Amino acid sequence: MMGRLINCLILLVSLFATSAWAVNCQRASMPLENTICNNDNLHWLDSTMTVIYHAMLTDNPTPQLAKKYHEWEQSLRRCTSDSCIELAYYQGISAISDVAPDFDWEGLWWNTSVANLSGGTIQFSRSAEWSVTTDMRIWSGLNRDEFTAEARKLYGMALVERIVDTSNCKLLFIPRKDGAIQVYSNADWGCRLSMPTGAFIDGRYVRSEHDPRPKPTLHSLGIFADPGMDARFRALVGGDYQKFVDTANVYIYRDDLDNIGATVVSMWVRGAANRHTAIIMYTPSDIWAARVETDVAGKPHLYYFSTRGNDVRKMPRTLASWKLSYLDK
Repeated sequence: MMGRLINCLILLVSLFATSAWAVNCQRASMPLENTICNNDNLHWLDSTMTVIYHAMLTDNPTPQLAKKYHEWEQSLRRCTSDSCIELAYYQGISAISDVAPDFDWEGLWWNTSVANLSGGTIQFSRSAEWSVTTDMRIWSGLNRDEFTAEARKLYGMALVERIVDTSNCKLLFIPRKDGAIQVYSNADWGCRLSMPTGAFIDGRYVRSEHDPRPKPTLHSLGIFADPGMDARFRALVGGDYQKFVDTANVYIYRDDLDNIGATVVSMWVRGAANRHTAIIMYTPSDIWAARVETDVAGKPHLYYFSTRGNDVRKMPRTLASWKLSYLDK
């Protein structure tokens, strides 16, 4: 048993010691490196290859994976043109991703990797030998958009070389043997400029007629560190609990202006930050929370909760300062 464990550790160390061939464009010195760095598409493919290889090393480090990567490196180094380099990357990404053969693309797919109140769906249709049609919906809070594109099939994957009415947005769909699809975009090289603010198309997609993600809680979102505090908060705010969850599209830590060692989290909905926002402040013994929501006439209303009573006049300085950003008094 001990010998087997030592052999496994040696394998892991040797695999992680195998350096991915990611190009450092600040130190590019060879013709191949400079060619990649001066071509946005090749630079994106190099970055994607590195991300995928490191993920595969983490999930399933095997000698076969290292062998495939080494063989790909050798084929890449023989390239002397943009087209050869591009083709080598697609071949290599397909090889190390271990794509699912004869994949069934048809259906509605949901992004399971995005934040609360954000999402993405892809409807694949008209799948043929060399192409498949994609209809995409992407959103984050109230920011949303829809896109349509034809994807070209190559090496078991699907590639969108241009989305209609976008700025140089490319997508790579990689079907996995677990039945999911991993999507990579050239976000830093054009795609992000075309997406709604805060929305991302990248992620792990699964086929489903409805959103397959589990219903979020303030604990699952990381706003409360333990389920006990989450349960106390739920009891405190009652029916408003879901309204706090439905405000947690973007959530960040804020300073504790009262200097009592409290954790403070501010949250809001993208596209409605002044109309749909909330704050939670808590210590091991006490909780304070407030949210602002506008009515149908556009008038903002404050809802305040505290384990020390719901008198707004006794609101901690941290919440009072936050409140001034949204209400006049």
